[in-house]
Amino acid sequence: MRANPALPRNASVLIWVPVLLASPLVSLRTGGFGAGGVMLVAMVGAAAVTGVLASWPAPTAISVVAWLAAALAATVGSLLWDGWAPAWLMIAMMAGVALPKLAVWPAVPLTAALAAWLQYRWDPSLEQALTRVFVVGLSGTTAAVLNRLLVANRELRRTREQLAAAAVARERDRVARDLHDALGHTLSVLVVKAAAVRRLIGTDPDAAAQHAADIETVGRTALTRVREVVHNAAPPDLRTGLQAAREALRAAGIEVTVSAAAGDDPAGGEPLAWALREGVTNVLRHSAASTCRIDLTRGAGGLRLTIADDGVGHLGPRADDSGGLAGLRRRLTAAGGSLQVLPGASGFTLIAEVPDDQ
Repeated sequence: MRANPALPRNASVLIWVPVLLASPLVSLRTGGFGAGGVMLVAMVGAAAVTGVLASWPAPTAISVVAWLAAALAATVGSLLWDGWAPAWLMIAMMAGVALPKLAVWPAVPLTAALAAWLQYRWDPSLEQALTRVFVVGLSGTTAAVLNRLLVANRELRRTREQLAAAAVARERDRVARDLHDALGHTLSVLVVKAAAVRRLIGTDPDAAAQHAADIETVGRTALTRVREVVHNAAPPDLRTGLQAAREALRAAGIEVTVSAAAGDDPAGGEPLAWALREGVTNVLRHSAASTCRIDLTRGAGGLRLTIADDGVGHLGPRADDSGGLAGLRRRLTAAGGSLQVLPGASGFTLIAEVPDDQ
């Protein structure tokens, strides 16, 4: 359980209240003010406790009023009888914690000067008065600095917690997005392969057996990919993805054309590999296409991946830019790229672009 930083801060000031107010109480015997004097000292103590407790984590109107009440009561008491010198240390410490930042720095020296003047009335010694200015000013300044350090530490802790929560949320989003992109494509391939096995089992057992073997291979690859996603390892490879896309589309009976510069190993391959997976998955799931064209080109602005089919176009559910397409758009935007989805009367086109320096 994390400790409340307000406890040591409040305790470090309030512990001095009975100690510093003991002097004016003891001096009442010689001042002859009786119950009225006791009430005045009690008023200072109550105001001190209220002001300190009401000023965390930031000064409030209550803490300011409490400090003013304590300072006024201490001034009246100092005018009536001697013995209030220690109490002004507490008034200065209160100023350091109970007043707003801009008010602290004039209030502390003014408190020190007032305490010195009131003492000078009872003991006209310049040396004692200067000492009082230094001691009272030092206690108020120390309290103000320590209070600011505790407040800053609290803000830093809260910022660290917020950053940690944001990092957890980003990691959760990454895992969800990667699982969707990786498994969505893989499961679509498995469905296509299974359909091919069922279609060929009676007419071409050898081809059906080959597709069944492919299902096993794809399943094992999916397991490996899930582990990689969880451990944030081995991002998808564009070259491998192009070959896998060609095989998956052909297995689904879709005539595919892949155009990419020979030997080209683009630096922006990872975000485009995710775009390739999402695009091919959509073709397999929703297009009912007979042909598909995949082009990887390099232009002045960077790399462009185009996936176009002759399927149902805007009639399919892919036209809704949500789910996988929304996640893909966020992924490409984070890489400095862009995504266009162009559903038409016949066919669907996906264009993904990333800068050449990715």
